Amino acid sequence: MRAATRIAMALSFGAALASECAPAWGAQPYEGFWASTKKDCRDQDSANRMSIEGGNRLYWYETRCRASEIIADGKLSWKMKLACEGEGEKFRSSPRVSIAADGRLVMDNGPVGQARRQTYLRCEITKKR
Repeated sequence: MRAATRIAMALSFGAALASECAPAWGAQPYEGFWASTKKDCRDQDSANRMSIEGGNRLYWYETRCRASEIIADGKLSWKMKLACEGEGEKFRSSPRVSIAADGRLVMDNGPVGQARRQTYLRCEITKKR
């Protein structure tokens, strides 16, 4: 009985660990470097450039966010709950992120920008920041 309990605990621990690590195993379609224009892709200091890394970390020029919840909202769209920091402030945001038919990333109700919708094209950048 004691051995069975240990095995059950080990399996439970393994399953819990695997579920925590699952998002890191495969890249999400929205991951990568994105910018408003090709020129912004080349400018590392552009305020119109962003990256999404590890499936749940979003970075802009002066803003950093971590998604605590990502829920699929269609084939290529997701609703996110973000905790963000930028310019000395902490705040929350609940954007909807989608990949449009032309491959652009569309962010509705995002944490940065003046407009309620930002559209980004994928940047061909091979190195990480």
